[in-house]
Amino acid sequence: MFQNSIVLLGQYRPLDSFLHRLDARAKILPITLVLVLSLLTSSFLFNIACLAALLVSLLLSGIGTPTIIRNFKPILLLVGITALYHLIFSGKNSPVLVDLYLFNLTEGGLRMAGFFSLRLILFVSIAFLMTLTNSPSELADAFVKLGKPLERLRVPVADLGLILFIAIRFIPILYEEFTAIKNAQIMRGVSFTGPFLNRIRKTSAITVPVFVAAIQRADELAMAIEARGYRAGNRRTFYSRSKFERQEWLFTLGVSAGLVGIFILFR
Repeated sequence: MFQNSIVLLGQYRPLDSFLHRLDARAKILPITLVLVLSLLTSSFLFNIACLAALLVSLLLSGIGTPTIIRNFKPILLLVGITALYHLIFSGKNSPVLVDLYLFNLTEGGLRMAGFFSLRLILFVSIAFLMTLTNSPSELADAFVKLGKPLERLRVPVADLGLILFIAIRFIPILYEEFTAIKNAQIMRGVSFTGPFLNRIRKTSAITVPVFVAAIQRADELAMAIEARGYRAGNRRTFYSRSKFERQEWLFTLGVSAGLVGIFILFR
């Protein structure tokens, strides 16, 4: 059904798969462990193993390979910038592989560029999987339930959950706003084809009206929340009740044990 559609970060796909049926908390816990272990290791193999598992999970969630590839393309620019930064500025004390005109390509710089690019792709894949298989409200509720103990320390967990919900919902809204403004510019004769730098310059000019529209939407949302009587710090109930049952426990413990095993093996 969704094979040819564009899947955006923050855009929930209501499919029927094992990951969709799992409680969001069962995925947040092992994914948090992935993030922590990824920051503690310098192993390529650990990140590759985690990324492969995430990509398989995406496929099992009902998203086809062409769709995954097509929707990972927008982050390639960010990955390229990350790689270029490390190629230029990292690994100064390592052996020089190629003496280029502007900088030296070193062994350490090449390794750092590959490692941090791979880590970036892994983190984006995690966010992609979570927002794909859980609605924003489910993620916000899971965050609030997991953060309940922090309320004793006067941490406004419910308010942070609302902020998380709004932030995730705004991602597809901003994309739609960007697309609408770009189409309006095309109808007025603006061409977004041609040299790469020219396309970047014309596309960056769209960001100002997109941010203006985002601020207007945020103001309207704040007025709507206030009109409905929302008050920060008040105790609240949940619209739907979720249960952390046997399959959630098995998934969380099994995946967490597997991650620790991979970390010990490849660190």
